[in-house]
Amino acid sequence: MHDLRLRRCVERATDGGRLTVALTQLWYLSRTGNSARPAVARRGVPPGLRWLVALPTAAALVACAVLVRAVPAYIPLAAALGVLVAAAVMRHRPARAAVSEVQPSEDTFRRLMTGHWTTTYGGLPEGVVDDRPAQGTAGRNPTARGGSATVSRPRAVVLCTDRAVSVFLQENDIPGRFRAVLVHVPERTGYSRYGARPHREVVKEALRGIDGFRAGLPVVVLHDAGVQGALLVPLLRAARPDRVVVDAGLPVAAVRHNRAVRLLNAAPSAGAGAKELRTVAGLSEEDAAWLAEGFWSPLAAVPPRLLETVAVRALEHALTAPDPAATHRSGDARNQGFLTWPGQAPAPGPDTSRTEGTATA
Repeated sequence: MHDLRLRRCVERATDGGRLTVALTQLWYLSRTGNSARPAVARRGVPPGLRWLVALPTAAALVACAVLVRAVPAYIPLAAALGVLVAAAVMRHRPARAAVSEVQPSEDTFRRLMTGHWTTTYGGLPEGVVDDRPAQGTAGRNPTARGGSATVSRPRAVVLCTDRAVSVFLQENDIPGRFRAVLVHVPERTGYSRYGARPHREVVKEALRGIDGFRAGLPVVVLHDAGVQGALLVPLLRAARPDRVVVDAGLPVAAVRHNRAVRLLNAAPSAGAGAKELRTVAGLSEEDAAWLAEGFWSPLAAVPPRLLETVAVRALEHALTAPDPAATHRSGDARNQGFLTWPGQAPAPGPDTSRTEGTATA
């Protein structure tokens, strides 16, 4: 990680100093590599075991051809040859552990930035804040878990499931521009990138968060491209039909076909299968299978300038939406995702999945 390269990354991330970004966002944007692949079970017989059986067997058959005159020699010789050929052509694929990593690792990057960089330059780069302070120190906490940032007479609720993105939203006063209240409901356990919480637990906590505000306030949901995010929005809509729920999360289709960061959960699907993802979240068969296998992509890896644009457009859309009850009855697309993320295919028609964020307005 070269100093000049990091400064260029900071310049791009902060949009020339206009934005303040979280250290986690900078980590993703300055990554040098990313790989994610599921575990593979062992297939076939290991070569050592094959030859341990094949060679003695072939030797015994050859000895039989030489010593046993009652049996025509060509029969045991042919059998010996068959054993050797079978051992040679058999294939073996060793077991492979699951891999989910970003290079450099988050711990390595944080040690560099909060250690060597801070010692050399006197602090983090301008426009970068630490969203995960060292243990025992005070740091930026956009909201308590399941809590909200205080806003008098809010006009909307912004529900965010990524801590780094919540810090980004607060530092740049994006909710404040619209008199919206920020509610942080984490999808993951602690600071883990791989310990996903059960989606039903996330939904329950999200409902407690938004129910602290008057009924009818529109809700903008910002979430990762993962099982929890894909199910969060439709389940919130079903539980609170009186609210406008705008899906501003990262769509699965937008990350499966481009160079977005991909990670792998420690426990695939976190309790939700491909069928549930298709029926409840309206995902395509390919997207549902991808999530059910354990893959996900973090919202914090989205370039901050694009993330700001998405959040602003989502809030504008939520605040100008028509009456929730009337729209719910009429089947209007108001409660559908409306944003088209880069790299996402155009909508094929009016039945496009509401979690894919395609334009309906």
